Order: sequence, then structure tokens, then C-alpha cells
Amino acid sequence: MTLSLFVTSSGTEIGKTLVTSALAHQLRGRDARILKPVVSGFEMATAADSDPGLILAAGGRAVTEQAIAEIAPWRFRTPVAPDLAARLEGRAMTAAEVADFCRKAGAGAEVLVVEGAGGLMAPIAPGETFLDVLALTRWPALLVVGSYLGTLSHTFTAVETLKARGLPVAGIVISESARDRQSIPELTRSIAAFLPDLPVCVVPRLEGPRPWAQVPALTQFLVDKS
Repeated sequence: MTLSLFVTSSGTEIGKTLVTSALAHQLRGRDARILKPVVSGFEMATAADSDPGLILAAGGRAVTEQAIAEIAPWRFRTPVAPDLAARLEGRAMTAAEVADFCRKAGAGAEVLVVEGAGGLMAPIAPGETFLDVLALTRWPALLVVGSYLGTLSHTFTAVETLKARGLPVAGIVISESARDRQSIPELTRSIAAFLPDLPVCVVPRLEGPRPWAQVPALTQFLVDKS
């Protein structure tokens, strides 16, 4: 049985790719497929700095055009929501197509990690969001949240949305925000008080060329939530 995890967040630019890259690094040596099926703002000339490029590097793979195509088939140049980026480029995708690609790419693997684009309900097609991908696959969601003012409301809203659809939640990662930071211990205590059944991990602000190598262990979230 493949252990699956869907890395999502309460918003955009919060730290999903750092978490996904850290998982790719920590899963080296295991039969793991790490995917970023949809990415906006992508340019092949700067592929090494793109989300799929960082994920490949963290997993010890060369950042080539073929390797990127294998993990990120829907790549858009405009840095906007996926559905708008697709329309601007005369392309389209559906939640079912994204889910089907990920299932096939992860078939037979020991571990499958999929990173969404934007927040939990970032639109990918008319009337569809990444929440619909999760509804089709029922992969446990690893929710990445910030430490900014308003994080608690955003976190609880995202978890409530997942639970309302009957979807499993693997846990929460607090990724320390760059600005307007709140007290991490206070945030952790508040989240634990409201969501006592969910494990919480904190990822501090990290610098340097390989920040994913400094992230605390995240493989604890790879448990069967079916």
C-alpha cells in the first residue's frame, strides 16, 4: 500500500514547497514519488529556482526539462491562480485529470507526496479547486500555515473545510512567517487547544542554499489515515 500525503496550505507563499522539499530530502533512499502537478509562474530558464526544481534538487535529482515534466505536467508562465493561468495560455485541466495523473505517477510507490498550488481552495478549473482533487483521492492533507496575525482563523477554517468534506487531515506545520510574526509557542498552544487530535510541527525561518536540509523530521505525518 502506498502511503500518500497532500501538502496544502491556508494561503499562498506560506511554505508548502519548503515542506515538500524537506520531505523529498528526508525520503531519499525510499521508493518515494514527490509531485508538484500544477505550477504557475514557471520559466524553464529559471527552473532551478522553481518549485519543481527545488523539489527535484532536494530529492537528489538533476533539474532537467524531462524530470520537471515528469513531476509537473501543468506548467504555466503567468504567476496567477492556476485556472486563470490556464485560460490565459489557452489550456485547461480538471480536478479529475490532476488526480488521475498523480495516481498513475505514484502507482506502486512506497510513498506518494503531492504538493498543491496556492491554498486549499485555489481554483484549477471552472467550479473546481484543489479541494476537489482531495475529494477524489482522499489523500491525507498536511496543512501548512504561517505565524502571521490571522493564522488561527485561517487554520481553523481550512481544517473545518476539510472535515466538512469528510477528508482526513494528517497534521499541521507552522511555517514561521517572514513578517508580522506572532508567538510560535502561543500559536502552537492555541492550535492544540482547538485541534487536539492533530499533530503540529514547527518549521522556523531558514536561510542558506539548502534550507530543506535543516527542516525538522516530517515523516511522522506519513501514517495511514484511511
